[in-house]
Amino acid sequence: MLTPRIQRMRDRYFNTIPSITAERLVLETEAYQKFAGDAVPIFRAKVVNYILERMTTLVLDDELIVGTATNAYRGANLHPEFQSSSWYISDIDEFQTRTKDPYYISAEDRETILATLPYWEGKAMEDVAEEAMPAYIKELESDDILCVGLENGVSGETTCDHEKIMAVGIRGYIDECQRNIDAIVPQTMEDQAKVDFWKACIIQSEGLITYAHRMADEADRLADACDDPVRAAELRQMAENCRVVPENPPQTFWQACQMVWFIHVAFYIEVCTTAIGFGRFDQYMWPFYKKDVIDEKNITRDQALEILESLYLKSCEVYEVRDSWYATSFAGYPMWQILVVGGQTRDGKDASNDLSMLCLEAADALQTTQPVMALRVCDTTPEELIRFGCKMTQEGQANPGFFNDATAMKMALAKGGTLEDARDWTIVGCIQAGPGGGGTDGSPDAGYVNMGKMIEFVLHDGVDPATGKLMGLRTGDPREFKNIEQFKDALKKQIVHAYDQIRIGYNLMQSIHMNRYPVIFASMVTRGCVENGKSVQHGGANVSTAGMYVTGAANLADSIAAVEKCVFEDHDLTMEELIRACDTNFEGQERLRQMLLNKPPKYGNDDPHVDAIYREMMHHIAETVQQWPDARGGHYAFGIDSQTMNLPHGQVTGALPDGRLAGESLCDASSPMMGRDICGPTSTVKSVAAIDQDILQEGALFNLRFDPKGVQGEKGIDIIEGVVKTFFQNGGEHIQINVVDNDTLIDAQKHPELHRGLMVRVAGYMAYFTELDKQAQDTIIRRTPHLSR
Repeated sequence: MLTPRIQRMRDRYFNTIPSITAERLVLETEAYQKFAGDAVPIFRAKVVNYILERMTTLVLDDELIVGTATNAYRGANLHPEFQSSSWYISDIDEFQTRTKDPYYISAEDRETILATLPYWEGKAMEDVAEEAMPAYIKELESDDILCVGLENGVSGETTCDHEKIMAVGIRGYIDECQRNIDAIVPQTMEDQAKVDFWKACIIQSEGLITYAHRMADEADRLADACDDPVRAAELRQMAENCRVVPENPPQTFWQACQMVWFIHVAFYIEVCTTAIGFGRFDQYMWPFYKKDVIDEKNITRDQALEILESLYLKSCEVYEVRDSWYATSFAGYPMWQILVVGGQTRDGKDASNDLSMLCLEAADALQTTQPVMALRVCDTTPEELIRFGCKMTQEGQANPGFFNDATAMKMALAKGGTLEDARDWTIVGCIQAGPGGGGTDGSPDAGYVNMGKMIEFVLHDGVDPATGKLMGLRTGDPREFKNIEQFKDALKKQIVHAYDQIRIGYNLMQSIHMNRYPVIFASMVTRGCVENGKSVQHGGANVSTAGMYVTGAANLADSIAAVEKCVFEDHDLTMEELIRACDTNFEGQERLRQMLLNKPPKYGNDDPHVDAIYREMMHHIAETVQQWPDARGGHYAFGIDSQTMNLPHGQVTGALPDGRLAGESLCDASSPMMGRDICGPTSTVKSVAAIDQDILQEGALFNLRFDPKGVQGEKGIDIIEGVVKTFFQNGGEHIQINVVDNDTLIDAQKHPELHRGLMVRVAGYMAYFTELDKQAQDTIIRRTPHLSR
């Protein structure tokens, strides 16, 4: 049960509309004009330092953890150095009315934003990308055949080295950087670049310390004016916490939680970033919890829970402003703040502790979309912890996601690092296992390829039937193909060609980020960067990967199976007839469409043949792209994930041989096409696990849905646990489960005011169902609601 304080804070969260504010935009503009001419990393550090020294300090009623990325509660900053001012201006009056992730903007902020943005015309990364990107790749993007990352966002998704941060504090990083500077007299351009990077780290670190001390002053000011002696004492202690951390190592559990949040809020102030993970929270926070709660009994377990819940609610306050296309492709205000519990230690022992359970209990009580909980499961994970996670799932929380240690370790090993690093894996991104929690930069979205379009290209010899343009490779007239192997070979060529275009575009974007947009603070707290004297953009992290992803993987496998069965084996129709049926969206040929839907096997039903097709195609992509280096000395990694990219990619894709109609959403990540897994959840998880996922360095995101009627009571928890364990025994990496029936979802569409807290798993994140637009809602409704095994 929530305490009155936490209940009030939770109510404030639900009753406050996210807003876009102007303060950071104004301060950044002033700083850009003031510091232009400095070396790039020093310039960028001075800009952020200027903001930290001047931005509003908010200490809100009731809260125990302080720090905001904006001057408003649930506020969102604009980042015109990355995102084009052109769509800021064109969309400014649509933000409040659009169905996809709307934002409130006050009249005063609107006026200030419009008055300030002309300075930024043509200066954003997005503007640079538009000019630099080859025309043919831009055309592929505009037609939603593929997309390339980094064009308007940050290079890198950060799960920082929390363990080191807790041990040395920000002052420790400053001292380390200064020692490095003192030990070198630059003799080369590379030497000078290192010195500039270390100086930039010092500047930005001092800015964060100043910000924390300003927060302390504000807490003291409020304490002086407070008539409630209990709250005044809390404010005094909060002020003391802010004077200790983040500058110095924390001494208490409360200070450690404040340290974590100061570090995280610094990321959001610096750049328009997402996927800032909390890492293995129950490991690096355990010494503070054990000291305060168990050994010295300075606070009770309930008090620790309240502090933890306060931290969780802070994580709900951060946002990234996205244009309409991105708000469709990443629907539901996702920020991917993943908090990992469980798993094993670096020497292979069970890592679970009482804080692991407390972390789940806090999420269970709050039922907010942030942070997203990730439960690592290995052979020694306590049954109590697993069943508590299953109980949360049973209750419809869509939380936690379950991760298989054995498979994730293989993925982490393949990225680099030792066995000990692999055991210490954490999530960098949304489901991606990075070795040595805090030493991996990576998993930024290098790009996605639309498998529906790849099928259309093969059926039309490289021509996109939607536009009549030659957008793929000339792989031959499919009417001349003699067998399914020729069809698959043509697909493999089209697919690899598309990923190669992403590689070209993404390497270009990485190069621009290196020269113009190095991220200073996030680099400093990523293991390897200070030691190497390089930002993450320059390959400073111990491990660097760039994730390539896929939309429509199940549609690809089902379409191949349909062509094999109905064209080449049973001769139910010719290739010409199939192409004509798809091009006309099966108009007047519903009987033919039903045959394609029902006669060939469908992925998701534990059918070895179609599962083997799926595995063959995904392995071919992985084995190819994971050999490619990226521009910063890392390499590309492949994973099966679509976020909600399957919506816009589906909108531009015509009817497919699997029986899918034109414009329908493609399948959801590694899950079967919605509604086609009809043999029960055990069969579904066996199909998804049959991918042999450990070759996929970025993992495979898997959504499963149960009807609540099928998982009631203790037996229901047994069913959920059994499905999870079956999936893991067969080699699956990740599974997340929604427990909600269609009647509830449909009623929530009609009466959103009655279902404001209804959470669903969308991709590697959760969202409130009523905050999704109808297209995203409909896709979730179409997922098969399993009743039993």
